Amino acid sequence: MLMEISEVIGKEKISVLVEYTSDDIIGPTLFAMLNKIRETYREDALIIITDFLDTLPICRYHAELIGVRTEVIDKSAIIKVGGKINSGNVLYKIPISSYPVYKTLYEETLEKVLESVDTHRGFFVNVQIGIENLMNIFEKKELIEQIHDIGEYIVTKNKDIRDLVFINVESLRNTSIEVLSLLRTIFPVVVKLMNNGRSFVVEKSVLPSLRGSVGTIW
Repeated sequence: MLMEISEVIGKEKISVLVEYTSDDIIGPTLFAMLNKIRETYREDALIIITDFLDTLPICRYHAELIGVRTEVIDKSAIIKVGGKINSGNVLYKIPISSYPVYKTLYEETLEKVLESVDTHRGFFVNVQIGIENLMNIFEKKELIEQIHDIGEYIVTKNKDIRDLVFINVESLRNTSIEVLSLLRTIFPVVVKLMNNGRSFVVEKSVLPSLRGSVGTIW
């Protein structure tokens, strides 16, 4: 079944794992998705982006090279974890640290962002880009804790937060545990990018209406 990428986050509190490889042109893909979400849901969707280790500015550069509009991040709430390059509306910065410290800082920061927009009556789109870079830093015990905490966050959300977590699957091949298989188990929807990031297929979905759906992103 053909579908628009924005339809993937049409369900309340849905969490979507977006898998890609280093061969995919992820910058235009990311911004085309954000633009489509903004176009589809307008002011109902408030976008929050966590940029791990300067992945977002790289994506913006690639998107702008081929003329994809990127101003959507100038009106989004951005949390930076590590990195040095500010791109978009950066509200908070979190330094790279041990996992327990990072977890506390990130949870506190995300809560601050949500509290600052507590008058918002729509839903939140929580985008994470470059998180695999952080996963490659942590030791096995910390990585297991991180995977557990991602699952806990997904199943205990008390707001309508809809997650899009981008993962470069090639970057996880040498991690100390089977990160990708664990993430695929946790997430109710898994989307795989195809054709250098231009299109997608829903490889896994607890929602029968999404399972096996395909579409073009840009």
